[in-house]
Amino acid sequence: MNETINSLVDKIKTSYKPEMIMIFGSMARGDVHPDSDLDLLIIKKTKKRPIQRRIDVRKILSTDMPVDVLVYTPDEFEALRQSGSAFLKTISKEGEVLYQRA
Repeated sequence: MNETINSLVDKIKTSYKPEMIMIFGSMARGDVHPDSDLDLLIIKKTKKRPIQRRIDVRKILSTDMPVDVLVYTPDEFEALRQSGSAFLKTISKEGEVLYQRA
């Protein structure tokens, strides 16, 4: 599974050029079950609409593995963080950064 995740992250890094990629959810917690999907949070500077961002990443991944992708701009991510978003707190606590642009 890790090899598959690393391959998908490499595809995103190369083709989408994000600022950051995080894994969260059951795979990050280590409680994977047969119905688990890969949950990724991606931070990228872009002017595209949120739905188009997700479409772009899904096209890059082109995998049979179930993947749920959230793509935020740095400003959107910071606004969520400052708002005290419970969802983002959970991701920050349970998630793992897989890639961070230097």
